Amino acid sequence: MQGRSADSEHSVSDPNMRKRKRDEEVTRSEILEMFSLLKKEQDEKFTALMNKVERGINTNTEQYKDITCSIDFLGQKYDDLLKKINVLEEEKSADRKYINFLENRLDQMDRSLRSSCVEIRNVPKNTNGETKEDLRDIVNKVGQALNISFQSTEIRDVYRINTKKENNQPIVAELSSVFTRDKIIASVKNYNKNHQTSKFNTSNLKIAGPPKPVYVSENLTMATKKLFYQSREFAKANCFKYCWTSRGRIYLRRADGAPFIRVNNENDLSNIPKT
Repeated sequence: MQGRSADSEHSVSDPNMRKRKRDEEVTRSEILEMFSLLKKEQDEKFTALMNKVERGINTNTEQYKDITCSIDFLGQKYDDLLKKINVLEEEKSADRKYINFLENRLDQMDRSLRSSCVEIRNVPKNTNGETKEDLRDIVNKVGQALNISFQSTEIRDVYRINTKKENNQPIVAELSSVFTRDKIIASVKNYNKNHQTSKFNTSNLKIAGPPKPVYVSENLTMATKKLFYQSREFAKANCFKYCWTSRGRIYLRRADGAPFIRVNNENDLSNIPKT
């Protein structure tokens, strides 16, 4: 009886076990399916994300290439522009040199034309009118005051230079020779050296009124006059004792016995050692 009862219980429990086994198999299958679906979903998302990243990389790569091309293009344009600027600067420098050359040639020609001219300054103008003969007479009186004898024919021309001061515009006398001009200028220098308290003045020319200093010098070109003024200012500022002109050229000397310095242009003044 007991044995049959045991068999009977076994037969009753066996279907339950089979059912539980089937339930476990279903649950495992569902879990595996869920994992499969989840994996598939994650794979799709990952693939989509990777595709998006790849597209972004490709887009950035293209943009980088475009930027690189733009930089290369601008760099080439800059190099081309720099070359053009260098060419223009070289041309400008060459033009400046040529202009300086022409200016020097013109100044030399002008200086050559003035080589025998003497300039007399601070002689008052005759208010009643003044003729060429009046001016010629003044030049003759300069010669007489300096004990220089020359023929009236040695005065080729004489005139006043137009300036803002109309009452005593400079007188320019074109003489027949450089020798005569140099002789007059040297005589005035000697006269002033020997008459420190009463240098050459209007009374020497028998002009009525209070004596006024009269200056006699070379007739310089406009460019040389400008440079001579700059040289005199430089001499004052740097304690040079002498600044003078000779035959259209400008010279400086720091002190008695010191070597003279020729000034050809403004750059020469910049290169002279300062005190």
